[in-house]
Amino acid sequence: MKFAALGRTHWLLDSIRACVESGHTLALIATARESPEYCATEKDFENLARQLQCPFISMSRQSYSDLKTLVRDSGADLAISVNWPVLLGKDILDAFPRGVLNAHAGDLPRFRGNACPNWAILSGQKKVVVTIHAMVPELDAGPILLQRPYRLTDKTTITEIYEFMSRVIPAMFAEGLTRLARGRLPGKKQTAHPKRALRCYPRLPVDAEIDWRRSARDIDRLVRASTDPFGGAYTYLEGRKLIIWKAHPEPDWSPSLGVPGHLVERRPDTGSVGILTGEGVLVLETVQPEEGKRSPAADVLRSMRQRLGMNYAQEISRLRAEIDRLKGTRVKGGQES
Repeated sequence: MKFAALGRTHWLLDSIRACVESGHTLALIATARESPEYCATEKDFENLARQLQCPFISMSRQSYSDLKTLVRDSGADLAISVNWPVLLGKDILDAFPRGVLNAHAGDLPRFRGNACPNWAILSGQKKVVVTIHAMVPELDAGPILLQRPYRLTDKTTITEIYEFMSRVIPAMFAEGLTRLARGRLPGKKQTAHPKRALRCYPRLPVDAEIDWRRSARDIDRLVRASTDPFGGAYTYLEGRKLIIWKAHPEPDWSPSLGVPGHLVERRPDTGSVGILTGEGVLVLETVQPEEGKRSPAADVLRSMRQRLGMNYAQEISRLRAEIDRLKGTRVKGGQES
């Protein structure tokens, strides 16, 4: 079957290779600028297109009109897609006789939209599901073709889910194209009931800031949902950013009084420290100071008088004082000149 590839990420890059190795013919690669956490770049897709001797287009350099022309001229029966940055228009979808297959890291029809695996961890779901579905103009609403589940525990990280996706997405696309070529891939229509679909919105780096007033369980979920390949959940230590890469909630902590974010225990034997939260204690294992390296938490947090989190009122006061000082210096300098 002759196919085009539209999208980004190493999942799509590996899927192209898997489909070619399964005997399918690549007709076009279309990509766009990668996000910071992606392992594959525009250049990687361009190099693969050159290697496989097929047309290439990047939307960071060319127009939607150019894409339509290349799609029309490609002669592709269908397309595979991962993380195309915007919704594909009906004109592009209709240009492929067998449609466009999209890999979506969400349990359709429930989890639609962005950052579904991260939201699954944050909301305490029991599984994530990788879905191959036929694309329609509406978001993640087309018929479901293939699904592969991955069980979540209270220790699962986004890193593990991404590793699972790396294993299954290329194989699912190769299987999907082969079964479609043989006419053996019926689709399952999704529900049209709006309340049965959960729209997941993008997460921003600022969403990974820890609010120590939340429970230890919730903060642990944030740490696990924000770790590699993302920038990590973070807090502040004495006004400077501190990334929390690994932690776990302490199930059996004796009742205590204190302010959330305060260091309540150091464990030099394990390199960990206990931090009081709004409910329970979070044990920090691996942290990274701003402009520093990843280290055992006990190597960075050394005093029971330390408290994590930004004191915004104090910081605003400090900045105002600094602004006043600088204004005074300029005025004084002007009078003396």
